[in-house]
Amino acid sequence: MKKITFLIACLLLLSNVANAQLRNRVNLERAASAVVQGVQSFTITDAQVIRYTDEFMEWMDANNPLCRIDSENPHKREIAERLAYIVSVIPQELINRYNLDIQAYFVVDVNAFAAANGAIRMFAGLMEIMNDDEILAVVGHEIGHIAHNDSRDAFVHALRMSALRDAVGSIEGTAARLTDSQLGELGEALANSQFSQQQEFAADAYAFEFMRSLGRDTGAVASALGVLLNLQQEAGAGGSSRFASLFSSHPDLERRIATLNAMQ
Repeated sequence: MKKITFLIACLLLLSNVANAQLRNRVNLERAASAVVQGVQSFTITDAQVIRYTDEFMEWMDANNPLCRIDSENPHKREIAERLAYIVSVIPQELINRYNLDIQAYFVVDVNAFAAANGAIRMFAGLMEIMNDDEILAVVGHEIGHIAHNDSRDAFVHALRMSALRDAVGSIEGTAARLTDSQLGELGEALANSQFSQQQEFAADAYAFEFMRSLGRDTGAVASALGVLLNLQQEAGAGGSSRFASLFSSHPDLERRIATLNAMQ
């Protein structure tokens, strides 16, 4: 199972985790030529956010192994079939409202993320350690980030923090297609962004109501967080394991679990 590098902002338990190997996949030379010096303001329309998010997800999917139902690899096919079965209970109205596109990456990382255009990517490493209801709860959490515009705001913030702030939607609203180096620049900015505690609590609450609306186990939201808490405890505080960035991006797991348990 391959291991990807960048984990965009948004995840459940997960939002905003990144790892260095993405730099081995793409050319991360600085997009200095895209920077227009002296620009003091940054504006971008919702349509441009979706346009650039579409490009970013196209790039992510091209540079990371997707699990597909028609894959010749039986392990990828099994993961894709399981995820398709799990999310088949989501109402079509909700899928249409947020343009949801839920797929899995064949990577060992324990994570997931949501993008502003409705793309949700689960990681095989996460699916291996959670049951079906917990995975559905994670999906609900990610939908919450989309519904609350957290994913959009994180993307805009990343654009503002990257060199692209001076190029995106600049001259007369015209936006050129991003290069690999620009996408790498954007990826680094996204990797450094984090959701606030308020955003994470709100996404947890959304997932709770999401599970209840489907007639599924609402306790799965807390138990999914509990899986991450167990990993944190096993790794040890401040450990150098591959989970370290995940835990730093998702503090207060115990508080979030307690809040969810109180909602039962």
